[in-house]
Amino acid sequence: MSFLADTALQQRFVDALNANPAFATQAAVFDGAIQIEVDDDCLWLKVYKGRVIDHQATPSPFGYTFKLCGSSAAWQLLVSGARKWADLTYPGKRRFDDDPGLTRVGELSVDIRIEGNLVEAGRLTEATFELAYTLRQVAA
Repeated sequence: MSFLADTALQQRFVDALNANPAFATQAAVFDGAIQIEVDDDCLWLKVYKGRVIDHQATPSPFGYTFKLCGSSAAWQLLVSGARKWADLTYPGKRRFDDDPGLTRVGELSVDIRIEGNLVEAGRLTEATFELAYTLRQVAA
């Protein structure tokens, strides 16, 4: 079970996201759903005009516009502050302290994947940064 399974944390996160003016600005013209997956735990967020108007801890029958998914270990890197959102979601390796021989140079994997409508996800890049850092604040 990951930190995302905590229903009190989910509510605090939704409240904090709705209080975040930068998220509201960046998602002002979005009408869709963002699903966050941490291992087998899920948080589905219905976002309309920059506000989360509904959420649930299970996938919605209506689906999602895009989802952010990764292992609990990857999300903990974000929550702990050990890694930045860009480090976890953009392909490429930027730190080689665990690879002194530089054997993984040019690797194009990500720790947290973005799936679904990538056009909408790309359009909401700044909103997902705000979402990620709001989650880090609430979960830390």
